[in-house]
Amino acid sequence: MRKKFSKNIIVLLVFFNAFFGYAQDVLQLKKSLSKAKNVEKIRLYLQLVDVYLQQHNLDSAKYYNNQALTYAKTSGKEKWLSKIYYKLGDIQYYTGKYKQANRSYIQAQNISLKQYDTLTFVDLLIDRGYIYMAWQKNDSTLLLMNKAINLSQKINYQKGLARASLVIGNIYHGLNKHQKALEFYQKTLKAAQKISNKKGIGIAYSNIGMCYLEMHQDDAAIENLKRSISILNDVPDSYIQIGNSYDDLAIIYSRKGNTKLSRQYYTKALNIFKKKGNKEDIAIGYNVIAECLTNLEKYARSNQYLDSAIAIAKNIKFGLMLQESYKSYAENLRHLHQYNKAYTYLDKHNQVKDSLQSEQFHKQLAEMDVKYKSLEKQRRIEQLEHKRKLDKAQFRNMLISGISLILLLLIGGYFIIQKRKKQKEIAELELEKSRIKAQSLSEQLELKNKQLTTHALNMMQKNQLLTAFGNNLAEIVREVEGQAKTKLKRLKREINHLLNSEKDWDTFKVYFEQVNKDFLQKIKQINPDLTQTDLRLATLLKLNMTNKEIGSILNITHQSVRNAQYRLKNKLALAGEVDLRDFIGSL
Repeated sequence: MRKKFSKNIIVLLVFFNAFFGYAQDVLQLKKSLSKAKNVEKIRLYLQLVDVYLQQHNLDSAKYYNNQALTYAKTSGKEKWLSKIYYKLGDIQYYTGKYKQANRSYIQAQNISLKQYDTLTFVDLLIDRGYIYMAWQKNDSTLLLMNKAINLSQKINYQKGLARASLVIGNIYHGLNKHQKALEFYQKTLKAAQKISNKKGIGIAYSNIGMCYLEMHQDDAAIENLKRSISILNDVPDSYIQIGNSYDDLAIIYSRKGNTKLSRQYYTKALNIFKKKGNKEDIAIGYNVIAECLTNLEKYARSNQYLDSAIAIAKNIKFGLMLQESYKSYAENLRHLHQYNKAYTYLDKHNQVKDSLQSEQFHKQLAEMDVKYKSLEKQRRIEQLEHKRKLDKAQFRNMLISGISLILLLLIGGYFIIQKRKKQKEIAELELEKSRIKAQSLSEQLELKNKQLTTHALNMMQKNQLLTAFGNNLAEIVREVEGQAKTKLKRLKREINHLLNSEKDWDTFKVYFEQVNKDFLQKIKQINPDLTQTDLRLATLLKLNMTNKEIGSILNITHQSVRNAQYRLKNKLALAGEVDLRDFIGSL
């Protein structure tokens, strides 16, 4: 009890020491501010903004930033405006107002460009890149980061080069392009080493190790991850990065079958996340432990940790984690031969996946709608402005009716040019509107294609699970007698009924006809006597599925698929040299 009390006293002392240190900084700055003049006053305002940002006191940070902005404008100290708008963008970014932050960063960027402040310009490019990453606009992010890298190399700005390379590496890692990600993480490492940034060096080694892990180059991964941990142990507030490296080491040793080292590392990682991390970090920690246990073929224990990860993911609405956890759970159950339960979790995985895709699609539609409304609003403003100019011109013409013919022709010519210019702008806006509509339709079609393919693959996975379950059941039936045998035979018939169910095909047909409206009508016109089996085979060939996938979905053998294709080709009266897949693909 005494030790626990002493520990609490130490924690309180540290807290009060930090709090009073922060308060002392604020009081000292405010005291200096009361005596300061001109440029010094702006500098002190921005220092106060930095202090409040560190303490996450965003209201106070915004107040003093506005004070700096007002003073800079009224006193004519415009050279400070890029720094002020930069801080405003940071405040907006921390409050999740990404659009406002982007506008503030652009304002700061334009001013820094006029002032030839290339360092600030590069930093702003990178911070804007983080916003586009949050919007999942990878192409725009890569464009900004490559520009930042080129400028950083020209002026030998190693910090900018390290930050931009890190962002690009993260994008490629998210796209599973690990070799490309490794290339940029190595650039990050070189730049961080040149400026002796220990935290940057440690994170770079951690990311390089992560790439080698994904590429199954285990020895290189272990070397880089251990080097990262060694460096970050001496860097304050690097607990989460160290925990991530422990997790990666745990996965590698589990793949090697080393239970002891794997458990040692994932236990260290989870302890760090519980002490220093948030709920998302803890959920990831549980998920990694589950992955390690699966690699070690301890499927039941793996699912116990997945239960914990799923509970946290539901609580914090961590959709991607929930999706992956359900999929891992289903795989573990399949290894345990619990096929019915595995199918249930696979269905949950697909539901979350469809939900995330739908949410992302509606988000994109909302962004397009906002952009379209903005363009429409701008067009109306320009039309009103154009009308106002015309009215003003007519009034002026009445007053200057005595001016010579040459002057009138010049004025008339001027207004004709202006009118054509406005008409051209309006036409361009209409063209942009049409492009947005076309893009919206294209994205709707892409989503429906994804739903169609997902449904077909679900049918295949369901049939594979049911077939495997049915085969196991048939073996059990041969080994039992009496009433149990009768019940098992009834269950086998129900499985066969599920395999031949029309419900999945009805849903599949709805999705298919949304994407390929006239396909079934065209193929029936060639031969109205085509059977349902013929039509189903034709739709799966239209989706360019392999014979193996078609066999799984239709619950027939590979040879039966080939025979069915031969019969369909004859029914369509195709010549011998005509490829059935090519013909159906062209319909």
